[in-house]
Amino acid sequence: MENKAHALAAGIFVVLLSALVLGLAAWLTRTTGVRDLYEISTRETVTGLQEQAPVRFRGIDVGKVKRIVFDPKILGNVLVRMEVDRDTPLTRDTFATLSYQGVTGLAFIQLSDHGKPAPPLVPND
Repeated sequence: MENKAHALAAGIFVVLLSALVLGLAAWLTRTTGVRDLYEISTRETVTGLQEQAPVRFRGIDVGKVKRIVFDPKILGNVLVRMEVDRDTPLTRDTFATLSYQGVTGLAFIQLSDHGKPAPPLVPND
């Protein structure tokens, strides 16, 4: 009877610990804030860029890549859909470049602008 009590206690401990780890993972990966969708169509190669890759504006994480597909409207172009925080100051002067992280070579989208006043970029639904 004593062996069964230890096995039951160990089983409850494992279940509780697993639930805590899953809860922590869900809490750490949650999305905070409201994000808008933007699409970029490019003729350039997007080597190393993957879905869930970071999107940065002047080095600050502001979103992630949602989808990468061929552009159905322009033959040969790549269409990159990304989610960007609503409070990011994107303007019509904002441009995107593909940058790479350190030694790993993983790509991310770097958004920047020329720093001049320009009308704000309105996201399309």
